[in-house]
Amino acid sequence: MTFLKELNPVQKEAATFEGGPLLVIAGAGSGKTRVLTSRIAYLVLKKGVAAERILSVTFTNKAAGEMRERLRGLLGKEADRLWLGTFHSVGLRILKKDGRLIGIDRDFTVYGDDDQLRLVKLVMNELSLSDKAFSPRMILSRIDHAKNEGLYPEDIARGGDFPSKRVAEVYSLYQKKLREMNAMDFGDLICEVLRLFKNHPDVLARYRENFRHVLVDEYQDTNKVQCMLVNSLASGWRNIFAVGDPDQSIYAWRGADIRNIMEFERDWKGATVLRLEENYRSTRHILSAANSLIEKNKNRYKKELRTAKEGGVPVKYFRTDNEHDEAGEVIGHIRGIMDEDTTFSYRDFSVFYRTNAQSRILEEHFMKEGIPYTIVGNVKFYERQEIKDALAYLKVLVNPKDILSLKRIINVPPRGIGAATQESVSYLAQQGGMTLYEGFEEAIKKGVIKKPEQIEFFKAFKKVRGESPTLPLHETALKLLEDTGYMGMWEKERSEEALQRIENIHELISAIKDFGEANVSPSIGAFLEHVSLVSDVDLYEDKDDRATLMTLHSAKGLEFPVVFMVGMEEGLFPHIRAMESANEIEEERRLCYVGMTRAKESLFLFSAANRSIFGETKFRRVSRFIEEISPEFLEKTEQGGAYCGGVFKEPRYTFDDSQVGPPTGRWDEPWKVGMKVLHPDFGAGVIKAKEGLGEKTKLTVCFLHGGTKKLAVKYASLTAVF
Repeated sequence: MTFLKELNPVQKEAATFEGGPLLVIAGAGSGKTRVLTSRIAYLVLKKGVAAERILSVTFTNKAAGEMRERLRGLLGKEADRLWLGTFHSVGLRILKKDGRLIGIDRDFTVYGDDDQLRLVKLVMNELSLSDKAFSPRMILSRIDHAKNEGLYPEDIARGGDFPSKRVAEVYSLYQKKLREMNAMDFGDLICEVLRLFKNHPDVLARYRENFRHVLVDEYQDTNKVQCMLVNSLASGWRNIFAVGDPDQSIYAWRGADIRNIMEFERDWKGATVLRLEENYRSTRHILSAANSLIEKNKNRYKKELRTAKEGGVPVKYFRTDNEHDEAGEVIGHIRGIMDEDTTFSYRDFSVFYRTNAQSRILEEHFMKEGIPYTIVGNVKFYERQEIKDALAYLKVLVNPKDILSLKRIINVPPRGIGAATQESVSYLAQQGGMTLYEGFEEAIKKGVIKKPEQIEFFKAFKKVRGESPTLPLHETALKLLEDTGYMGMWEKERSEEALQRIENIHELISAIKDFGEANVSPSIGAFLEHVSLVSDVDLYEDKDDRATLMTLHSAKGLEFPVVFMVGMEEGLFPHIRAMESANEIEEERRLCYVGMTRAKESLFLFSAANRSIFGETKFRRVSRFIEEISPEFLEKTEQGGAYCGGVFKEPRYTFDDSQVGPPTGRWDEPWKVGMKVLHPDFGAGVIKAKEGLGEKTKLTVCFLHGGTKKLAVKYASLTAVF
């Protein structure tokens, strides 16, 4: 077993662990994926465990795909028999197999965020709830949160307050509509499995007996129901192998509960804990800086990452004048590094920011300077209008009960099936206890729907449905889009935009073809399930030579030779919403730690003295995280603010005693515009304007770290600097 020889002693101890509950605290860059794959290979090859009796769950399709690819190299075809995938894909697989026991049709559709929001709005309209009084996004967020916690509408209603009762009403009807449409959202893919297990203990017993080993990646990111699912499945054999790092728990906002990993030893009596502390990614400079920051957190397993990777440069911090100078500094460093070392490519650089809004200025400067870039988490391929339309056509093909998808495409292109026609057919369907799709078929029979283009739309679905068993997947998809007139609509337009849309649709057809060729039993339904589970990170590829711009949350799991972290300012990072909670500040600090430990060779941190927010330029305080990094590991360069007209542009501008005149509070001092002054509270500054005479003299002073102030000289205690 040569793969074991590649492991360090602690990695090997984890991979060959005899059995029972094990928690592996895996620091950033410590080779956790290698440990997980080695563990699975060891169980199959050495311990003789059948591959189908191993369940391994993680959080992204990308991570699952990388693991399976490595395991194919070690196990061959046996790797394809493993239960290996995301929590949602595992839940989906269980429901496809056994969901019928709780009334779930196996051809159900999985709704993403966009469809969920549309359904919430539809439900609110039926309940006559104004979207001005209740934000649909807020209600959807409450429903998602409830499902992460395993709560039902009646649990929400117990809150007693008026908003909670309204949310419970929407939640209840939302669930009813989902079932009518034979659809699920992401929360259901876990919650409905738990309901299945609760209502049918024999099914739980079967899965529990089957899974002799349960492995969980990124355990710190699990929410309550995910933890319940894992505990249910692993409690039979008690062979749970959890890998994670509390210092990288950054998803509380979407339901992750750090207590799951912190309380692992309480939940699993007699558990063993191992620590992977050898980092294979970053230089000593980067790790020392990151360690000095994260040790300020209290809620963590203590560990000290170390590395044998020498060399590299110190972590550098720059305080720029404003966000434009910040972007310029980033670009300057990219060009400088590439000029000095021609082995670097644009793909080696990544810029991280706390909020999506920060990308605009960066994009402007990257475009202006001709630096190719890609944005992770921007308008994604599967969120383009034409792709959503095409997928809606395919969803209706597979699941005619999907009212949301049917309504999206029934009059695209225009077929004379407008709102009035839909409403009348909807009434007909309700009266007859039919789905909307069946209602239209009935309306055609009765002659209510009689325009040729209306009838052809439904005929096309019936025809393609009949022919699909004999056609490859991609041909089925293309035939549907052509026969219904959707492709023709864009072809007739002949605009540059329409041509781009056609290209995107053909790219989708190519994706379906690739999916069909890569799977043993492919289907349109399976492809739609695959697409519904795709995340931002899954779509990220570095095959093109482009710099990467992304939020810090999107950066988790990735690595780059050179990383720039911008916007290191109080209120931005840490974010203002986190600043009143000690727990949320700790999460923000973990987010900073995650960003820092993505860097392999060089790490640059930036803040702006002034930043335009909501159209108003404001002075910005340096992030506490900069101050919390030990000075011995951080090389600082202060650059002053553009608001002072560039007076403080020279690095590390300081005043020594010989420059300072005698303290004075006199108003008749010859104060002049451009004079440098010191203030006991605001520090160094420059006079920008003067008004009044004598004791009424007032000065506008722009301070290096205190913003612009208007001061009455009589009371200001200013000191002139000569």
